[in-house]
Amino acid sequence: MVVKLSEFLRYSVTSNINTFTTLDKEMQNIQRYLEIEKIRFGDKLVFEFEMSPGCSTRHIPVMILQPLFENAIKHGVYESTEPVKVLTSCSTFEDYFEIRIINDFDPAAPARKGSGIGLRNIRERLRLMFRNDSLLKTSVTNNVFQVVLTIPNEPVENTLNQ
Repeated sequence: MVVKLSEFLRYSVTSNINTFTTLDKEMQNIQRYLEIEKIRFGDKLVFEFEMSPGCSTRHIPVMILQPLFENAIKHGVYESTEPVKVLTSCSTFEDYFEIRIINDFDPAAPARKGSGIGLRNIRERLRLMFRNDSLLKTSVTNNVFQVVLTIPNEPVENTLNQ
């Protein structure tokens, strides 16, 4: 766990928030985070990835996904008495790619406090980088929370971090 935590923190500290990285690199860090949380929550946390071919090389703003996974853990896993599945998928399209993070939750569990600052920050970063206000969508249906993040193939800024 200590090794995973140090790798996770190293990525967080050395990544420039104003740059891009590949989805593959970003997901490697997310996997570290989920593995750390898995040690903490055990069988209560189940995570799965479904990535279409071509997703791993697409560019994404650094650390844009982290608050979404933190929310899935905070609002889905913390108070649940049953296992919670966090499913991450990626699909590619001609002009963009789409990342979905879906987690179930226990509606009877006490709600965790939150002011939505993580989602607001992501929306603002996307607006500034892509000049588009509609790239992050959330929905709740039948005890399932879903986040859909749409990333255009060509960022407005040309600051790709390889």
